[in-house]
Amino acid sequence: MLVRQNYYQEKRIEIKDLIISILDNLDEMTDYYTTYLNNPSDDNREQILEAENFVDKNERKIEKYISEIISLQQLTINEVKWLLAMNRIIRDLERIGDQLTNIITISDATDTVDLKPMIRKFFSYEKEMMDWLIKGINEDDIQSLDKVIHHDKYVNKLNKDTYQKLVTLINEHEKISESKLKTVIISRFLERIGDHLVNIAKTYKNIVLKMHK
Repeated sequence: MLVRQNYYQEKRIEIKDLIISILDNLDEMTDYYTTYLNNPSDDNREQILEAENFVDKNERKIEKYISEIISLQQLTINEVKWLLAMNRIIRDLERIGDQLTNIITISDATDTVDLKPMIRKFFSYEKEMMDWLIKGINEDDIQSLDKVIHHDKYVNKLNKDTYQKLVTLINEHEKISESKLKTVIISRFLERIGDHLVNIAKTYKNIVLKMHK
């Protein structure tokens, strides 16, 4: 029994560390994308895609650990719930990586003038959310997790404002460039990143609350 419990606790620590590592990698991806906007070279573009591969690798590692625990151990209900929560978290982390990859896939060097100010605004909020999320998970800190949840309203407003700007241009019969149309699509991708960060914060907050019951 003791050996089984030690194995489970060891894997829990490894899974949690990997989740924090993935969040660090996603935060780095936003930095790489900012670099790409300042200098839209193939090398800077490739750096983002390589970072996404590293995120995918760690996600697969977590999935492997979860499968190993389930196959090797007789779990309690609380242990099963914890593993299911971790599985939900890695799904949301995967979606964040996908959205960042989608952005780099549909944008090119000619779009950077229109995209740069908008993306910087989104990233300024979402990087704060990632920092709070890392702190919240690392320290089981509900206050930091709540900050993530409440901060998403600013991300949602940015998305609405971006859409409204395009509507205004259309109503004024302004010529709409392809890159301006892309701002609306990319704004939606960025808004979804905020949604996934909130999902993770809510999932982990529930874990912390159950631990302190």
